[in-house]
Amino acid sequence: MTKRIVALVDDLFFQQPIASAAQRLGYAVEFAEPTNDVVAYLVARQPRLIVVDLNVKSLDWEGWVMAAKTSPATRKMPVLAFGSHTDAARIARARKAGCDAVVSNGAFMAHLADMIQTHARPDESEALLRQAQEPLPELARQAIAQFNAGEFWEQHETFETVWRAEPGPVRQMYQGILQVGVAYYQIQRRNYDGARKLFQRAWQYLSVLPDVCQGVDIAQLRADAQAALAELERLGPARIAEFDPALFKPIRLVSLGHPVS
Repeated sequence: MTKRIVALVDDLFFQQPIASAAQRLGYAVEFAEPTNDVVAYLVARQPRLIVVDLNVKSLDWEGWVMAAKTSPATRKMPVLAFGSHTDAARIARARKAGCDAVVSNGAFMAHLADMIQTHARPDESEALLRQAQEPLPELARQAIAQFNAGEFWEQHETFETVWRAEPGPVRQMYQGILQVGVAYYQIQRRNYDGARKLFQRAWQYLSVLPDVCQGVDIAQLRADAQAALAELERLGPARIAEFDPALFKPIRLVSLGHPVS
C-alpha cells in the first residue's frame, strides 16, 4: 500500500519542499482540494499524516481537522499544522480543532523531514507481515464461523475478545472484520448512516493488511465490503430495505503460502 501524506497546502513556497522531503522518505503527497465529504476523502486515501498550513486559502482547514478528529474512521490520523509563530489566536484554534502538533513556519521548514518522520503514523508493515504468516487463532476461527452464519452481532462479541487480547498489528484484521459484520447488521436494521460509518471505520484496518492474512482472504473481503458499500450508497437511506442480502458475502479461508483460487 502506498504510504501517503495529505497536505492542506496551496502555497508553492511550501508545496515543493514538502513533496521533495516526503519523496525522500518514501511517501507520496496529495495536495487536497475542496470536497463535500472530508471523512470519505480521507478514508479512501488512508494518509499516514495530514499536514496543514494554517494560512491555506483554498480550503477550510479548521473544518477539515474537526471532521477528521471527530469521526472514528479518521481520528487516529495524525495532524501536523504549521503557521506564523506570531499568530497566537490561530495556533490556539488549531489546537482546539484537534491538531496533534502545531509548529512555526520556520521550525517546519528547517526540519521538514524530521517533522514528517516524528509525526507520521508508525509503519508496522514488517511486523504485520510476520504475524500474517501465523495460524488463525481458534477463537477468531469461531468468530468467522459466526460471521459466515449471518450471526453478525455475535461475531462482534467474539472478535472483540480476540482483538483486545492481541497486542500486535494483526489485531487490525480482527477489528476490520468485526466492523464489516456490524455494518451488515446495521443494514439489516435499516440504519443507513450507521452502516456507512462502520464500512468507513473498517477500511482503516482492512486497507493496511496483506491480501492473505492468517489464512483469511483479505483481498476478497475488501472487494466484498466495497461492493456492499457501493450498493448501500446507490440505494440511499430511503431504499435501504431493497438491499440484497446476497451481498453479505462469507469470509473465505485459504491456505497460507498458496495463491487464492
